[in-house]
Amino acid sequence: MEYRVSISERHLNTTDPAEGILAEAGGDGRPVKLALVTSGLGNINRGFEISTARWYEALSRHTDIDVRLYCGGPYPSGRQLWNFPRNSAWTKPLHYVPFLSEQQRWELTYGVEQVSFWAALNFELLKFKPDVVWLKDIPLAMLLKVSRVAFGLKYKIIFANGGMLRPESYAGYDHVQQIEQQSYEEALRFGIPENKMELISNCVPIPKEPADSDRGQGRLRTRQALGLKESDWVIVCVAAWNKYHKRIDYLLDEVARLNDPNCKLLLCGAPEVDTEELQTQGSRLLGDRVQWLNVAPDKLTEILRASDVFVLPSLRESLGNAQIEAILCGLPIIVHPHDGARFIIDDEYWMTDLSQSGNLTNRLLWMRENAATNLERMKMMQVNVANRFSEEVLSGKFESMVKRVVPG
Repeated sequence: MEYRVSISERHLNTTDPAEGILAEAGGDGRPVKLALVTSGLGNINRGFEISTARWYEALSRHTDIDVRLYCGGPYPSGRQLWNFPRNSAWTKPLHYVPFLSEQQRWELTYGVEQVSFWAALNFELLKFKPDVVWLKDIPLAMLLKVSRVAFGLKYKIIFANGGMLRPESYAGYDHVQQIEQQSYEEALRFGIPENKMELISNCVPIPKEPADSDRGQGRLRTRQALGLKESDWVIVCVAAWNKYHKRIDYLLDEVARLNDPNCKLLLCGAPEVDTEELQTQGSRLLGDRVQWLNVAPDKLTEILRASDVFVLPSLRESLGNAQIEAILCGLPIIVHPHDGARFIIDDEYWMTDLSQSGNLTNRLLWMRENAATNLERMKMMQVNVANRFSEEVLSGKFESMVKRVVPG
């Protein structure tokens, strides 16, 4: 399929401080220094981490910004910093703290990772002296405000609201990137000025379309590698393995209701504090029909193309990067009609009320029986999403946002 992506023009008018190409920080003519910061990248594959890495790649390719990526684990081109990762042996005991919910135990391990990463990040900030620091993690953002005062640094903080936070949580930062419309409008109603925000969604690289002769073979190879037959009907979900947000327990129950040995479930994600309980549930309900896959982002495209339908069972999402990726791979989707889904697609056809038991099972049955009728509608959605969320389209907008924030 040919995508007609409208690439935004680079801003060449140096007389406009908001649009000039070199945004001269301090008047010395050097490129803007931007630090992209994520403590989990390299240790866990979530939307926060993957989207940060994608911004780094997109800005490196399409802009003149001096951009550096600081991460908590090994990642190509990233600067790995010391920390206690949330899923490491150091934080594992916190998974079993009694009298706390799964979400509260996860927040404990997440907090330990953030604070330890911040301690190492301070040394890098003192060396690099960025003009702007961009990040999505609210605990780390609060700590960076402390660092700015303690060390006399001049950077501005752009907080990207990727976690459905309330406006009072991020109103005190220099600039806010909203990634979907509802959060932007909520922040305006709260009183955050329009000139302190930007509505820029996450960018997603458009996967290269395989040749028609290779498409079937690639699908077959991936299925064989996963122990799947061509006759299997494969449901894929890309999400963290938890109950409190992604509702993997609901998904396991609904797929089990299908009671069909040829229906297989692929769960691509990363473990959290309640994952062991979920895996026990999956083994009991589905046996070897469910696979738990922790895969690198570059392998995810192959798995999506080898699947038959994508499901995201969460009832709340600020965006849902995985939903965009599935659409770009030409995969039919089933999502709840939350704000994130409505921002990505306008077509109610792909949305189902997933708050009720049995609804997902019925929709899966319908999608399987009507696969041929989904094809044309899916292609229209695929082109629309490619034109709105590709890195070529969005990197110029991101560059302009950064340059408007730079002091002076």
